[in-house]
Amino acid sequence: MSYDYVIAGGGSAGCVLAARLAENPDLTICLVEAGGHGKEFFIRMPAGNGFVFGNPKLDWGYVTVPQKYLDDRQIYFARGKALGGTSIVNGMIYMRGVAADYDHWRQIGLEGWGYDDVMPYFLRSEGARDRRDDYHGIDGPLKTEAARNFGIIDQAFIDAAVAAGHQHIEDFNGARRTGVSRADSTVHKGVRQSSAIAYLKNPPKNLTILTGKHIAKIEIENNRAVGIETITGETIRAAREVIVCQGAFATPQLLMLSGIGPADHLKSQGIKPLADLPGVGAHLADHVDVSIQYASDEIKYSHAKHQRLDMAAMLMAKWLWNGSGPGGGSLFSVVLFHAFDDVSLPELEVFMTPMIIDENLGNGDKENAPLLQKLGRKLLVRGRKIARPGVQIDINQERPRSLGTVRLASSNPLEHPLIDPNYLSDANDLDQLVRGVDVMREVMAQPQIASYVTGEVGVWANARSRDEIISAIKQTAYTGHHPCGTAKMGADHDNMAVLDSKLNLRGIDGLRVCDASAMPTQITGNLYATVVMMAEKAADMIKQSA
Repeated sequence: MSYDYVIAGGGSAGCVLAARLAENPDLTICLVEAGGHGKEFFIRMPAGNGFVFGNPKLDWGYVTVPQKYLDDRQIYFARGKALGGTSIVNGMIYMRGVAADYDHWRQIGLEGWGYDDVMPYFLRSEGARDRRDDYHGIDGPLKTEAARNFGIIDQAFIDAAVAAGHQHIEDFNGARRTGVSRADSTVHKGVRQSSAIAYLKNPPKNLTILTGKHIAKIEIENNRAVGIETITGETIRAAREVIVCQGAFATPQLLMLSGIGPADHLKSQGIKPLADLPGVGAHLADHVDVSIQYASDEIKYSHAKHQRLDMAAMLMAKWLWNGSGPGGGSLFSVVLFHAFDDVSLPELEVFMTPMIIDENLGNGDKENAPLLQKLGRKLLVRGRKIARPGVQIDINQERPRSLGTVRLASSNPLEHPLIDPNYLSDANDLDQLVRGVDVMREVMAQPQIASYVTGEVGVWANARSRDEIISAIKQTAYTGHHPCGTAKMGADHDNMAVLDSKLNLRGIDGLRVCDASAMPTQITGNLYATVVMMAEKAADMIKQSA
C-alpha cells in the first residue's frame, strides 16, 4: 500500500489533518488508527463518558510512575483509543489559550504561531451555535454550544464567585479570560463533537481510513521517512510524508521506537539511534489538578441523581428520542479563571461540578453499586466510585514549572511507556496551589453557594494550617488531562526542540509531528481547541510545501 501522505494516529489532530489534506482530490491520504471507528453509542452520548473513561476497548489507560511529590501515588491518564483520540473521552469544554500564550510561541522564535497568526484557524474550525462576533467561527466542522447541564448550583457558584470579587464574563474565548462564566462545549444536537464525528462524517474517496492497526515503527531509509510498519509486519508507504499524530505519550514513544530520541536512552533499549534528539520525551507539561469536595444533602440539584435507575432510564430515553435532556450535555458547565498578578495571564482554571466523584482510577478499587444504580453509575461520571451529592472544586494550575518525561519501558511497542509528569517538583507550583485553595475557600464560603453544601469532606475537612493543606494537596492531586510538549517545536538555537516551526522533525526528512506533543509550552486552558487549530494550520503548511 502506498499513499502520498500517511498519518500515524487518528486522534484529535489526525482526523482534522486527514480531512483537510483530502480536500485536494489529487492527493491520496491514509489515516492509520490502532483503535476502532469511534462511533460507539456512549462516545456519541455526552453523558456516557463513564462508559468510555477506563474502558480498555476505548481508553489506553496509561498510568504514571509513582509521583515522588504526591506521596508516591500513581496517576491515571485516560487517552482515547479510537478515531477521534482523546476527544472521545475529554470533558467537552471548548477553550482556547489566551493571546499571550501564542504570542509567547512567536517570541521564542516560532514565526507564524502568534495569536494573530493562529486566530484564523480557530475561526475556520469552529461552528458556534450561540456566538456571533469576531472571536468565533460559525461554519466550521467543530460545533460548539453553551454547556447544557447548567443548573441552580452552577448559577449559585457564579453568584458566589462574583460576591467574592471575581468578575462575571460572557465568553472565555472573547476579549477577557480572568473571571467566572458558563462554559462553551463541543456538543451539537446532543452529540459529542469528537474530531472524528466533526471532520470525518463523509470521508472522500482519496482518504483511506485503516482502524485496528497498531503502528510499531516509522520506516526510515536514507534519512527519510518512507512509511510505517504495523505490529503485524504490514508496511504502508508514504510517497511524500509521514505525519505522526499519536499524542503526548504515544508520539514520543513511536519516535523513540523508530530510532529518534535521546541516543543513550535508545541504546539502553537496544534501539539504534538514527537521530539524536534529546527533546523527544522531555518537557512533559500537564495541568495538575487539586480536588476539594463539599458534601450536600440536596441530591435534587446534583448530577448524582441521574445514577438512580428511574432517573437514568429517563435520561437515556430523552437522549435516544431526540438528543435532548441532560444526557446530551457535558459534565462541566461552569469555569473560573483566577489571576494572582496579571489578568491577561490567569494562573488557575477552576472547574465546579455539582456532584462528588473520584476521577483518578488509581485511587483504590471499584466501588460496588447498589442494584438500582448499576445502569446509572457511569452516567455524567468519570471514575470508579459512585457519585454523591455535593460540590467538587477542581483547581488546575495552568502553567506549571514542574516538567516531566516520557521514556521507553522496553522496545516492545505494545508496552506502555514510562510516564513521569514530575508533579510539584518545583516548589513554586505548590505555593501557587496553596494560594489557590485559599481563593476557592473564600468563594465557597459565600452564602450564595454555602447554603447548598454542608462542609468540606475527606482529607480537606480538617486541613487548616499550611502543612495540613499541603498534605491534602498531595493526597488529592491528579492530572488535569492536558499533557503536552514531549516533541516540541522550537527555534534553531533550542537544542531541546524536536520540530521546527513548520512541524518538520529535525534530522529526518519527510516526517512531521502534529498533536499536543508539538506544543512548545503549556497553554492557559483546555487543549482540544488548540490541537484542532494546530492541525488546521498544519494542513495549510503541508499543502503549501507540496
